[in-house]
Amino acid sequence: ALARPSFVQRGESLTLMVIADRSRSIPRELARTGERFLARVEEAKRETEDRIGVVTVAEASEIRQTPDPNARIKLDHAGDLAATNLADAVRTAISLLPSDTANRILLVSDGNETESNVLESIELARANSIPVDVLPIEYQYDSEIVFSQLKAPARVRIGQSVDLRAFIDSKHETTGRLRIFQNGRELDLSPGEERRSRVVALEPGTNAFSIPVSMEQAGSQKFEAVFEPDITEHDVLEENNRFEAVTFVGGEGRVLVISETPGEIEAFLAAIRAGGIETVVEPPGILAQGPSFLNGFDSVVLANVPRWNIDTTSDRALKSYVHDLGGGLLMLGGDRSFGAGGWIDSETAEVLPVRLDPPQERQMTRGALALIMHSCEMPQGNFWGEKTAIAAIEALSSLDYVGIITFNFGGGGVNGCTWDYPMQLAGDKSGAINAAKSMVIGDMPDFTGSMQLALAGLMNVNAGQRHVIVISDGDPSPPPRGLLDEYATAGVSITTVMVGGHGTPSDARNMQGVAEYTGGTFYQVSNPKVLPKIFIKEATLVTRTLIQEGRFPVQVSPALDGPSRGFNETPRVDGFVLTVAREGLAKTPMRISSEEGTDPLLAYWNHGLGKAVVFTSDVGARWAEGWLGWSLFQPFWEQIVRWSMRPATPSTLAIRAGVDDEGRGVVEVEALETAGGFSDLLKGEARVLRPDGGSEPIALQQIGPGRYRAEFPIEDEGSYLVNALLADAGGDSISSVQAAVSVPYRAEFATTRDNRALLESIAARTGGRVYDPEEDLSVVDPFDRSGLRMPSSPTRIWDIVVVLAAGLFVLDVAVRRLSIERRRASTRTAGGDGTVQAWRTARRRAARREDGDEVDRTRKVDVGDDGPDFDVAGSLASATEGSERRDGSRANDARKTEDAEDAADEDMTSRLLRAKRRAGTDRESDDG
Repeated sequence: ALARPSFVQRGESLTLMVIADRSRSIPRELARTGERFLARVEEAKRETEDRIGVVTVAEASEIRQTPDPNARIKLDHAGDLAATNLADAVRTAISLLPSDTANRILLVSDGNETESNVLESIELARANSIPVDVLPIEYQYDSEIVFSQLKAPARVRIGQSVDLRAFIDSKHETTGRLRIFQNGRELDLSPGEERRSRVVALEPGTNAFSIPVSMEQAGSQKFEAVFEPDITEHDVLEENNRFEAVTFVGGEGRVLVISETPGEIEAFLAAIRAGGIETVVEPPGILAQGPSFLNGFDSVVLANVPRWNIDTTSDRALKSYVHDLGGGLLMLGGDRSFGAGGWIDSETAEVLPVRLDPPQERQMTRGALALIMHSCEMPQGNFWGEKTAIAAIEALSSLDYVGIITFNFGGGGVNGCTWDYPMQLAGDKSGAINAAKSMVIGDMPDFTGSMQLALAGLMNVNAGQRHVIVISDGDPSPPPRGLLDEYATAGVSITTVMVGGHGTPSDARNMQGVAEYTGGTFYQVSNPKVLPKIFIKEATLVTRTLIQEGRFPVQVSPALDGPSRGFNETPRVDGFVLTVAREGLAKTPMRISSEEGTDPLLAYWNHGLGKAVVFTSDVGARWAEGWLGWSLFQPFWEQIVRWSMRPATPSTLAIRAGVDDEGRGVVEVEALETAGGFSDLLKGEARVLRPDGGSEPIALQQIGPGRYRAEFPIEDEGSYLVNALLADAGGDSISSVQAAVSVPYRAEFATTRDNRALLESIAARTGGRVYDPEEDLSVVDPFDRSGLRMPSSPTRIWDIVVVLAAGLFVLDVAVRRLSIERRRASTRTAGGDGTVQAWRTARRRAARREDGDEVDRTRKVDVGDDGPDFDVAGSLASATEGSERRDGSRANDARKTEDAEDAADEDMTSRLLRAKRRAGTDRESDDG
């Protein structure tokens, strides 16, 4: 056992992990060829314990089947098909391979990858002696047309004419029509003709076309060019027949005003337009166009816009627009703005010079929200359940209560429903958000248990507004009417959201009935991306106490700078939204004082490269009626808006941006001195805003006199916005300049043939094989074990040895005991044996003690003429040391002999009793 022995078992089975490329770059008919080949692999003869696993890949890899002897090859893929990441698929496949079988990988692909590098992952397979077999999907588009580039200047002045340059690659001669769109409006390229497009002829190779455009409007100008072939057979992929470009047109300054109800802010719009500021009014949905659209404006005004009317990407874009692009932001109050509009803990809230949570010292009526999360049988149902729960939690204030209820398959709670996050104060919300991220959403059979639990939790907290949000696919049984009556009596409303799944029209009517009966709202959603907006809107029902209405005088602190410079007094306001002034660099020149405290009315600060201003009251007739007749209304708002606007780009900076031959984004900035020379040794940095709204910094390196360059990776389609900032040696900012790089389609659609060479290299590096789609699998075995290292599985047995040893020890003790009894029994039948007699004599002498006797440690007992001498001084004599007596009398020896003979006929118990009595008699004699 101490040596820890083990039993080694040799594996004989094999696991084949299939990687199937499902990206859209593979023609569908050729993809079916690969599917037929894999069907034959599935039916190929293999050992009983051989296993098959399946990983599909496009933009990301998906596990379709873990290794199993009874597996079927499933090739459906739910992710984005417009990209290929073979490296991720190989890593995923290796991670799934078991250790108790030999392993092979079969890669079915065209070899074209758009993300990562598969050869790096192949090294991992080679290091683990895993051969990678490949089935190349071969094709070549002999009739493909690719719109390779549309060049437009990064920045121009208003009224300037520029030339757009379109580049189209063709495999052969063909004709078609070229169409150009500017901000979604088609330009007339053929004046005097019925159609606005231009007829063009393509030659084999790259074709260049020039289109003159006059820039009559300031701001961001997005151009889209589309080629439509006359003969569709000459073109296979439609995705690569278009390209985009963005140009920023400089003007006197433009402001974008976002409002759902422009009629409520007419006075404000008139005031800033009267100051000569070009103003564009748009609904909240326009923000979805992203940072490149926002960058065409010097400031953005949010006029009583709720957070639930924009998506997460737009929220992130607003933050990047201020922090990274240097734009201005003005948020105006109203009943759907700030915290009352769900902006608490949004990304835009980080830009504002106030905190949107209510003051902790205020004794406010609190809200309580219970979230009932039911499994939604739709793609990524649990993912969207998590996102919606987090969105609702973030919209609450720190003083509100929140709880999350799910169905537990293990039972317990009320009809299997339990609190994943018990009803409690939201606080910093980290606990509730972590609970939302870790919750397991079960498929509850009915709503009764969850709604009983929610009502009990809501009624156990001191809240003025109680609300329940249910997200479900609708199939649980509805609650009884009596339970809904309890909700109505308690004043608790229920909003129901029905998403995906297999809910029937009857289920939809049931969920709608629950909402209407309790005063809530019913939503039926087909697009899960709108779920966070719904939850934010519903969560704000418990934050309405942030709105303060009454007659409030304004305290104005005279300012020497900032947007309120020169204004020492203003009219009162009749309402505002509670916020908290930020510490640090934020300034609050206008406040509202009341019996409960002092709250911000106007606050501002510089944030990142931009500026942000808030006005917590509105600019209309509801709360600011007295302001509409104020003589300084127009100059006040003009000054505030102008202060927030981004300064104009200086003429000493020029920028160019594009994509190089390796698919990387490139930006170059040229800096000149005022006198006309080059401006060298400047400190440069640029920030890249990705299409998803995220940003990252990149360093600008000087590459020549007055020239600075930076590169960045291109991964997704869309517009990449670059803001370059240059500073002199002292660190003082010179200015910033922006440009955009447009990627209209993925690199997936730019290739016109397969990459068989890469696949053959993968097979050669790992010792794999290159298959033909028509390969005879009875000759070439996909489960071939030749050259594979068969696994060995050691099983420890030292713990078994320990148990066995313990059992043997007990058995050994038992055997020894039984052996002694047998020997004793045999001595009773063979009393004449001399050796046994000597042993008996020694034992008898040890049982008696007499005064004056001494143990002879050296005497030997003669056991007869033929027997050996027995050494009493050994182990037997030592056991009787100090007990043997010597009397030397023959009578005593005769008595011993007689006792020994009598004892042969007695049993053990009798001898022991007699020995005990004799010992007692001897002690009495000694005492006498």
